[in-house]
Amino acid sequence: MNIALLGCGVVGSGVKEILDASKQDIKLTKILVKDKDEIREARMTTDIQEILKSDVDVIVECIGGIDIPFQYISQALQHKKHVVTSNKKVLATHYRELVNMARKNGVILAFEASVGGGIPWLENIRHIKRVDRISAFEGIFNGTTNYILDRMTSQGVDFQAALQEAQALGYAESDPTDDIDGYDVKYKCCLTANVIWNSSLPLEDILFFGIRNVRKKDILYAAQKNAVLKLTGKAVKTDKGIQILVIPAFLSSQENMAQLPKNLNYGKIKSEYLGESCYIGQGAGKYPTAHAVMQDILSISEKRELSSEILEEFPIKQDYVSRFYIRGQKLSSLQNFVSDILDEETILTKNVNLLELLPYIDKNTWIAEIRL
Repeated sequence: MNIALLGCGVVGSGVKEILDASKQDIKLTKILVKDKDEIREARMTTDIQEILKSDVDVIVECIGGIDIPFQYISQALQHKKHVVTSNKKVLATHYRELVNMARKNGVILAFEASVGGGIPWLENIRHIKRVDRISAFEGIFNGTTNYILDRMTSQGVDFQAALQEAQALGYAESDPTDDIDGYDVKYKCCLTANVIWNSSLPLEDILFFGIRNVRKKDILYAAQKNAVLKLTGKAVKTDKGIQILVIPAFLSSQENMAQLPKNLNYGKIKSEYLGESCYIGQGAGKYPTAHAVMQDILSISEKRELSSEILEEFPIKQDYVSRFYIRGQKLSSLQNFVSDILDEETILTKNVNLLELLPYIDKNTWIAEIRL
């Protein structure tokens, strides 16, 4: 089986390394690079058409971003090439189009590496679905933010110092927006929900909050309550639709999820027969992600049929009720929701519908769920 690799950055170079060392009947024959000065061997090219017209069976997309990957993935599927990608952003944005395109052309679109890296998360979900009904999932799906919060909690460093450490270690990009503002977890939760419930959720309807504005005083509050702060993503299917939310949360320090260290990922699935099942592992990085990409390549080579059910329409229900920790400069308008005032800029709410709070939450206000 012949493979083409689009992009040879961090993940792509890991895939190349594993493929070149593989003793399987799988051969990397084409590599797309951006510029001609990057061409260092005969397999490399800057021409996507050369790859599409070649005899490759599988195209592995490791470019990142949305527009160009969407164009290349679409062209690959239309040329009846199987596609493997780790790109959660393009998948979450164009899920229905790409899944339907793969089905129409009789090829496989595989994306195990897009969520949970090397856990493997989506593979376990598909196995459970074969005999069970999944009602909910939750987890910690971003290793960068887990590392930052773990360092703030265990070592007392401030947010900026922890972020710089994460960048130095290669966990965070030079522009960490997707990680620290919650976008990355939103993409992953959207994809997870789509796989679980055969849906195509509107990405723009998912409520999400990040940790950009977390401060030492928030970590101190957690310690006082024997709690730990984590950036969580979760979803549950109800009779009215799918409730999905990305939000920092204060968790009891006794919870398994609260004890997750460093840059690890954690996922928990709730299903009718199995009950709760939990998964922990490296959620990102060169080799964990490349490992997951290779698993998809091998599944295709073994002619294992990946899920291709007809997608259903489910509304996203945003009426999430809980207690919240809110810190900001203008909190007087929230007085009807207050259960406790911690100081002049920090309040705790009573049980309240999150939708009622949204008009009062701006970029300078930080919110977390209290799950204690």
